[in-house]
Amino acid sequence: MSAYYKDALPRGYELAEYTIEAVLGHGGFGVTYLARDRQLGTQVAIKEYLPHDIARRKGQTNVIANADDKTVVTYRVGLREFLKEGQALARFKHENIVRVLRFLEANGTAYMVMEYEKGESLAQYLRHNGPRLDQAALLRIFLPIMNGLHAVHQAKLLHLDIKPENIYLREDGNPMLIDFGSARQALVGPGQAHAVALTPGYAPVEQYPSGGKQGPWTDVYAIGASLHRCICGKRPIASTERHQAILRYEPDPLPPALELGQGRYPNYILGSIDWALRIHANERPQSARELQDALMGKNAGKHVQAATPAVFNTSRTTTQAITPRVLPPVRRPSARASRTRRRSPARWFAATLLLGGVGAGAVLYSSQVQTLLPTVMNYVRGLTGQQQKPSLDSHESGKRAEASHPSNSVSDSKIARREQPSPRRARMAPDQFDGPPRPATTMAEPGLLLQAAPARTLAGHKDWVYSVAFSPDGTTLASGSYDRTIRLWNLRTGTNRVLRGHGRSINSVAYSPDGRWLASGGDDASVRLWDAVRGKLKRKLRGPDYAVYTVAFSPTSDRLAAAGKDRTVFVWDTHSGDLLYTLEGHSNDILAIAFAPGGGILASAGADKGIKLWDLNSGRELATMLGHKDVVLALAFSRDGRWLASGGAKDMLKLWDPRNARLVRNFHDVDHSVLSLSFSPDSKWLAAGGAATGVDLWYTESASIAATLQGHDGYVHGVAFSPDGTILASASRDHTIKIWTTR
Repeated sequence: MSAYYKDALPRGYELAEYTIEAVLGHGGFGVTYLARDRQLGTQVAIKEYLPHDIARRKGQTNVIANADDKTVVTYRVGLREFLKEGQALARFKHENIVRVLRFLEANGTAYMVMEYEKGESLAQYLRHNGPRLDQAALLRIFLPIMNGLHAVHQAKLLHLDIKPENIYLREDGNPMLIDFGSARQALVGPGQAHAVALTPGYAPVEQYPSGGKQGPWTDVYAIGASLHRCICGKRPIASTERHQAILRYEPDPLPPALELGQGRYPNYILGSIDWALRIHANERPQSARELQDALMGKNAGKHVQAATPAVFNTSRTTTQAITPRVLPPVRRPSARASRTRRRSPARWFAATLLLGGVGAGAVLYSSQVQTLLPTVMNYVRGLTGQQQKPSLDSHESGKRAEASHPSNSVSDSKIARREQPSPRRARMAPDQFDGPPRPATTMAEPGLLLQAAPARTLAGHKDWVYSVAFSPDGTTLASGSYDRTIRLWNLRTGTNRVLRGHGRSINSVAYSPDGRWLASGGDDASVRLWDAVRGKLKRKLRGPDYAVYTVAFSPTSDRLAAAGKDRTVFVWDTHSGDLLYTLEGHSNDILAIAFAPGGGILASAGADKGIKLWDLNSGRELATMLGHKDVVLALAFSRDGRWLASGGAKDMLKLWDPRNARLVRNFHDVDHSVLSLSFSPDSKWLAAGGAATGVDLWYTESASIAATLQGHDGYVHGVAFSPDGTILASASRDHTIKIWTTR
């Protein structure tokens, strides 16, 4: 039991009424001793404050800070926090929290005297009995631990270092939390190496310096990480590594518990673990009690359920899988030729532009059709490389791709369709997709070109701009930003009005086709309806409980749809604000929705990699189209209803025939994640913004790239054509909106 440590107090040393007998353990911030109370004859555990990076033992007993003014201050701050922790814990008497008997100051430092009980840590137990726990042992240990943690949080305290090493199992199996880490956190400051102040794998991003606000949710992440360790046998991947992978639009490197524990644990337990391990604090359970209830299957909610069947006004149908028909690929130029075009100094494209427009993160406006296709942001705020934010707390919220490791490719993709009683189902009622009749000519003015350089830069937002939408008359552009504001830009003068009201990032904005309304959705779980002319808030719509990532009006303006982290599409009556129905069926966050031009079909997609088509007239899920290898981030219907474009992570850009849920072709030579999409009014051109600084312009029929418009200094989250097709707007992380015009 005794361990050697060079800076430990000598055996037999008398500290007040206690005699040191052995070293139980030591770490970066102190030493824990086994001691005997000479008056009572009982054994106790004594924890000494000794942060070895900034302090040392002088002689056999005294502790002094290293000779540096800044270090001395840091040492004293940590000592003060250590004493405060001891005082607070001394008031506790909870069977699942280590019992502090007293605290004292001596030798230039402080000591915390605790009850000593025989047993071993959970980490030791796992080493001796196998790396995993079964369901019974998992709940027998962690449910009581969360009782104790709940009591700690009610006392306005945090543990900040929960891990298997700090979960102690008494001889009778009853667990308790030991070794609180709040004093460690006090030592993390400028110039301090923070690696020893927390445990990678168990600490969430907000626990790192400048990482964001800490709270009960911080300990919840550590509990989730400890649970994950107990079902898979390995320490979880560090939250910072997950954070950076998500910023690069790569899959989360931490395999979800729902995959690792499938068949060995109930889905509600596995889903609860994944919920606790969300990167963003506001996406996790907000208390130990909430996570505890979920682990017991109580009110597990949408976050911890496995995939559920679609629900439309409570009607349910069954699903069967069929083999898709994939059209032969269109002959396209070589990758080398494509790259050559990207480097061309001209950087312009000849486009035939018609009236109307479809946008990702914007609205298609004509007398009969409108589509909103969302601009989907990254899931954890911040950037890598030259785009890196200076600190994590500058973006404490946002979105992340919680996609599992992909296994499908296009060649073996499948389409899961709902059974239908009518033979019309085979082609999904084409009139539901069709927009207004196409003009006799498909050519606009001869020689109509987009300028290679932006005609104007709209600057005013103080943070990333996620979404743009044109008003029906094309005179105003709305933009939504992480800075919690909507700006209405007068495109003639460049001036803007600011709309405020959201409490967090605004992820999506949309104009109604009749021009009366502007809708916005954000991380504050709200959908707001504004008077588009006066810029006044009309109402806040009820329904979502979690972040809203995308909003869209129907072509007739009488319906407004929104979706996000609830995994549900909400549809309201625009005029009354009544919630008409919900569409449930996605098993993960919904990141993009779009109405087909005919108005009867709604498409939705997201982190579960599937694209669902919903019949809003019959209330049925028509099909689930599979083929994306990772999260789907953007959708766009062409004006004529012939195409549905989808873009996402892993350099994926696909074109579908929505009438029969058929994959038409893949766009090759895509070299970054696609975040936003917009068809030109004649559907010949597809603009794509993504995890790069340019806007790619693709020729739809051949899936070949025509040009890349350069001008931004950050990822492009939103693109939108104006109603008359003469303007393309793009929104970026560089806080600006670029306006590209025709010559």
